[in-house]
Amino acid sequence: MPNRFSLFLTHCLVGTVLISLVLWGGCSSSPSPESDPDEGQSSPILWPSGNGTTTQREGCSPLPGEGLPGSEIVFALTDSVSPQLAPIPHNPSERMVFAHLYETLITVDCEGNLKPGLASAWACTEDSTLWVFTLRPGARFWDGSQVTSQDVRNAWTANQGCPRRGDQTPLWTWFNARAKTITLMDVNQVAIRLPEPQAQFPLLLAHPATAISVRRPGWTWPVGSGPARLRASTPAPMPDLECRPNLHHPQNPLWKSLTFRVMPATDPRDLISSDIDLAMTRSLDAVRFYREMPGFQSVPLPWNRLYLLVCPPEKNPAGTSRWSDLVPQLNPAQDLTRVAARPWGHLIFPAGGRVSCPQLSGPVAKGSSARREWDLGGSTLDESTIVYPRNDPAARELAQRLAALGPSQVKVAPVHPGALNFILNWQMAAAVILPTDQNFPTCCLQTATLLGRASWLQIAALQPNQTQGGSAENLVQAEAQSSFRHRNPTRALMEKNLLHPLALTHAWLITRGTWAGLEIAFDGTPLLWNLGKSREGGDLP
Repeated sequence: MPNRFSLFLTHCLVGTVLISLVLWGGCSSSPSPESDPDEGQSSPILWPSGNGTTTQREGCSPLPGEGLPGSEIVFALTDSVSPQLAPIPHNPSERMVFAHLYETLITVDCEGNLKPGLASAWACTEDSTLWVFTLRPGARFWDGSQVTSQDVRNAWTANQGCPRRGDQTPLWTWFNARAKTITLMDVNQVAIRLPEPQAQFPLLLAHPATAISVRRPGWTWPVGSGPARLRASTPAPMPDLECRPNLHHPQNPLWKSLTFRVMPATDPRDLISSDIDLAMTRSLDAVRFYREMPGFQSVPLPWNRLYLLVCPPEKNPAGTSRWSDLVPQLNPAQDLTRVAARPWGHLIFPAGGRVSCPQLSGPVAKGSSARREWDLGGSTLDESTIVYPRNDPAARELAQRLAALGPSQVKVAPVHPGALNFILNWQMAAAVILPTDQNFPTCCLQTATLLGRASWLQIAALQPNQTQGGSAENLVQAEAQSSFRHRNPTRALMEKNLLHPLALTHAWLITRGTWAGLEIAFDGTPLLWNLGKSREGGDLP
């Protein structure tokens, strides 16, 4: 039981926040435009279109209209899905499943709009260092138990300790759930004290690593509060994972049942059968295949994966321009035959213009030891090698095309995707083809994700005249001497020939029959709760 003094401090904290909101107006529950303090102008988010850039994202309504209720949906997935890893996704299939089972406090839609999730309201002090989130009234887990502020703190503490894949930014460096930063105001309010002002902190909480779940005795899966629910006896996918509507959730799904059929390493042309309704793929071969099949349609999803060429300075002496000369000769729409691709002139996606980003000096990937599964001893990595992740057809085509354009001694080397950060950190190859997914809804957080790949990247971006060295001392010095809050760090990386954008790609949704009501999350994940057979027509010819 809390003593009287702790209760007094809690009430004082509540009072401080409320007084701040009254006197200063607090903060908005929706994100304000990012701007450059030097310019005093708003900087719109840039999305790709057929003719340059636009502020409205394409592909956010791939299956428009209203669906019929009561569908029994079967959705095919091509990656493994593990209850031991929930609620933090480690591949696109887990992201798809977990997005329906578990909730974050905040959600962000396809176009970047901030919306309530498990939290129905939030507010902050004028300096954006103290935030209070109020949980949705009546929020309950699948088992009917109430979602409390204590559950939120426990979930974040557990999530912070979970292993992550190599390309996931350790967002807990910006927000340490294990430090004494979280105060439980009452059963449904949680306050968060940040070490530095973060005016767009709620956007950070849309990341799936902050999803709320609890472990219950007798349950195979962590128990969530999302619109889809599982039973205590639901096993790991074998291969089916059967979900039912969560009647405790305000977003009551339109469908009667949703089954995720997990089919790892399946040829995309074998995904849709007589009892599978939808599947997602990046394979253009599969898209062409289904376009020739009666009763099927293929619709593009939003652009959400960017391929970069990273050129470590130790393997590329100052003044070397071989990569900057080769990259303009690429034509993604023609050179990439396995995926839909287009050029993109920015190092991040979404992009912004003149933007103030106070979080760019945040988390940096730690230099780890090479794992045996990476088998780096079998690869020759040197100043003439282009490295690419071996499971990515688009990366392979880009690497091969650059090698064909370059001098005869340039060679390509496929590596385990988990080894990319290790190779970057220790600057082991001349160049790395780096796929970067949209993990955050803003250009600032995406930039920080990119710079966090290796300390030398962050130093090169934040200190104009320094590209070498990766020590913590150098990084602190770079941060102290730079004006990174008022400049474009990604432009600095491009000017130094350290990074080059190569191509932007997207996935496709394959459907059997006609469907309507699909929604899309900020990272391109399809959301199925309003999905149903189209009211406007029957099966496709």
